[in-house]
Amino acid sequence: MSDEIDTRALLAIAEAAVDEAETTFSAAVGAEPSVMKSPGDFATEADLSVERQLRHLLTSYTGLPVHGEEYGVVRPGEPVEINPNDDKADDLDGPRRDRSDSGPRTTDADALDRADADKNPGLDELPETCWVVDPIDGTANYAVGNPFCCILVSLVHKGEAVVAVTEMPLLGQRITARKGHGLYVDGHPARPMLPSDPGVTQISFGSILSQRRGNLPISYRQDMLNAIGRTYPRMRVTGSCGIDLAFTAAGIFGGTVTFSPNLWDNAAGMLLVREAGGVVTDFNGDPWRPGVSGLVAGEPEVHSILLDHIRSVPIGTAARNAQEIMDRGGIR
Repeated sequence: MSDEIDTRALLAIAEAAVDEAETTFSAAVGAEPSVMKSPGDFATEADLSVERQLRHLLTSYTGLPVHGEEYGVVRPGEPVEINPNDDKADDLDGPRRDRSDSGPRTTDADALDRADADKNPGLDELPETCWVVDPIDGTANYAVGNPFCCILVSLVHKGEAVVAVTEMPLLGQRITARKGHGLYVDGHPARPMLPSDPGVTQISFGSILSQRRGNLPISYRQDMLNAIGRTYPRMRVTGSCGIDLAFTAAGIFGGTVTFSPNLWDNAAGMLLVREAGGVVTDFNGDPWRPGVSGLVAGEPEVHSILLDHIRSVPIGTAARNAQEIMDRGGIR
């Protein structure tokens, strides 16, 4: 595919696919966990169904491969199945998981430890152009009927998101963007990001007590929350990285601090924030990349203040090599 791609047509295709998948999403709200992926992380049958549907639609409409949370990278014509031997999916998705086509997934501690030691290949290992899908971001919310959950679809071309859709079916809102053409909320151009007022600005914050492997130490996150709260006392925890980034782009939140190392959680929202005029980096102020647990985004002034607070917090004793972690902007 050439450097010039038709992002207008591809955004329309992404929205059409999401329109169809939204019905499946909405019909199963409250679904119980059915697939245990790792400690503190699970999927419902709806996650699997929505991703399969999006994969079928996106590849049928465009012929492009899809990289998603539940099935890794699948190219057109390949079967869509949970594959324990999909090394590319494991490397891109973070901690390695044992996968089975029947019954719940189980996690092998030795396999996870091996994956933690592997070098994350990053964006250069993706197909040059591919869709990135999170069928249900905020699955824990979805499973209990909490409306803070969403469908995330983005198109990544040469390592950069150029199309993004964040669909929030239970909130009745859709936020979209294509590179160089601004942010749209429910089909209308979004207002520019406004200067912050610390007395009213809300800051969203990622999981504080996550049990998942590979994330920043809980004590470090709590210290960070306290530090940021001294400037921005109106902190919010939604349970959805996708909504945090989308609401930041739309100006509902002045900024966000998230901890997911996964491309599918962050790719769409990063483009939304940038197209709204915001800034997105890792905790070291460098471009975020898959495998790094630490992303900060927001209106430029808010982003700068958040970074200052983050840098002021010691990483804590839970880390084996604090300097290496900070150099990389987070923990893989």
